[in-house]
Amino acid sequence: MYSTLAEMFGPSGLMAGMGLLTFFTVYSVMYVFLAPSPTASGASRIRSESKGDSGKKTKGADRRKQIQEQLRKQEEMRKQSSKAPLSVLMERAGMKGSVTSLYIKFSIFGALVSAVLMFFGIKPLFAVAALPFCAVILTPKFVNMAISRQQKKFIAEFPNAIDILVRGVRTGLPVNEGMRVIAREVPEPVSTEFRIITESTAVGVTLEDALARFYNRVPLSEVNFFNIVLGIQKQTGGNLAEAMGNLSNTLRERKKLKNKIKALSSEAKASAGIIGSLPFVVGSILFLIAPDYISLLFSESLGNYMLFGGLFWMSCGIFMMKAMMNFEI
Repeated sequence: MYSTLAEMFGPSGLMAGMGLLTFFTVYSVMYVFLAPSPTASGASRIRSESKGDSGKKTKGADRRKQIQEQLRKQEEMRKQSSKAPLSVLMERAGMKGSVTSLYIKFSIFGALVSAVLMFFGIKPLFAVAALPFCAVILTPKFVNMAISRQQKKFIAEFPNAIDILVRGVRTGLPVNEGMRVIAREVPEPVSTEFRIITESTAVGVTLEDALARFYNRVPLSEVNFFNIVLGIQKQTGGNLAEAMGNLSNTLRERKKLKNKIKALSSEAKASAGIIGSLPFVVGSILFLIAPDYISLLFSESLGNYMLFGGLFWMSCGIFMMKAMMNFEI
């Protein structure tokens, strides 16, 4: 079996395939053991609090049960949203166009990368591998990066939108009218999301369904808190302006905590960036200074083994550093 594969792909191709298989195996193990657990801490915290004082009023216990049920539903929706198709992910990222056109663009980019690699002397077997890599792997990664940028913009403006809603409720405006004000006054992408909610309720969609679709489009903890507060207040009553004001303060404190964590971990991220980019920078400089010296990594079989081995272990180290710096709040 080994000799047959060696005849088909050659020693370099066989070693590259084994290295790629080992890479994905190690990456899967690292993802399973180092990925942060689902954020169900809110539900567990509420369950622990509900076991405290048994002498509290029944209304408070019912309120906790409702909050637990809301958190459970939102957690199920969050798990489903993580497996959404690429078309839904593009909608979350605010990207225009179809999935097919996006794949075509990245396939063209992969073909250009393959042509550049073959121009620099890389064997066609390895150079053509850039085409499926760009089309299959880089496409969803690019969409996820766009979603991350969109969500950062949303989190930055979401507390201001809640403040507008609080002021509207205190002056006697209905909740729907306060959402219309948000859709007109608050910058993108918050205004678009609240415009969708108001337009949905205007054509007969219930507020609960509109908020559920809102969380499906923007699966963030901040949106989860907003839906829970609004849903519980609608069911049990109470001072909506005070509850929304407390939520706005909570979201601002969460943002401060995230910025603090970002500042404290910036040194480690800068070190990881320098360590990760240093081999490529040094390799590029050597290629410009002594191309015959560095070209042995691409023309010789032993050089190919060393190159793929170095890329493999560098990727493992980068994934490890990224997992260690990934803080879940």
